[in-house]
Amino acid sequence: MDQGLTNLARCALIRRFDAIELDQGLLRQDDDPTRLDTAELSSLVDDFERIGEPGQALRAQRLHTALQEAACDRVSARLTQARLEREAGLLPSADRTLAALRDTLAEPGDDSLGFWRGTSLGRYIAEEHFELALALADAGSAEKARAVLGAAEAIRGELAQAPARGVRELAERAAGRVRGLS
Repeated sequence: MDQGLTNLARCALIRRFDAIELDQGLLRQDDDPTRLDTAELSSLVDDFERIGEPGQALRAQRLHTALQEAACDRVSARLTQARLEREAGLLPSADRTLAALRDTLAEPGDDSLGFWRGTSLGRYIAEEHFELALALADAGSAEKARAVLGAAEAIRGELAQAPARGVRELAERAAGRVRGLS
């Protein structure tokens, strides 16, 4: 994308996000004003990532996460938030976000998560844990890497056969890297 167009897009996206952040009522659903439609925030996250604004993407994702009501939506939003935090090098934040995700899995508060173990959502949850374990190992945080690897293995152990098989190679790589830490 041309630099001038990128700057224009960046300014427009930031203005729109700032407006939403100041007045979340802008997200109210037309057919049910008591509910918020957070799809625009999700779209802003994607747009910020596309134009190379990871900090703004993370800002928008954090608001998106905070506004989720259903357990499934909270887990999905926290998964994206943890990835953005990890990619930004905010490893302690990513660790806290994944801990909150695991808390939601343990006590969802509704029945929207009944399926996660047998779907790609479960695989993505395990993958992000293994990716964070690798990042923590690369950063020399042996104790944290071991803890996150343990959580990743526990999640992998809960998955159905197909999602567990899909994450096997990453799990082996993460385990090898973390085992190699002193």
